[in-house]
Amino acid sequence: MPDSKQMTMAEAIDRFVPDGSEIALGCGLETCIPFSAGHELMRQEKGHLTLIGPISDILFDQLVGAGCVDRIRAAWVGNVITGSGYNFRRAVESGSIDVEDH
Repeated sequence: MPDSKQMTMAEAIDRFVPDGSEIALGCGLETCIPFSAGHELMRQEKGHLTLIGPISDILFDQLVGAGCVDRIRAAWVGNVITGSGYNFRRAVESGSIDVEDH
């Protein structure tokens, strides 16, 4: 019988997301953006990540601002009300991240 102990978000991020990982986030569109996982990535200061997502909303922008991201493969980074993510825009303009636009 498997161990019934559930893993915390912090334990899961630590165990399954090493620096340099490619992570698909927001694949369930706006209603399923995994903010708790993204905020744990920032708390643990994960780095050199590639973010992949069809709709990335503000979570991708937060991860870029936290210095966790080297590359983004997405169709959108920002918020439908505020427009392009501010951290994302600065990073693109400065050349500090690579973007594969879909």
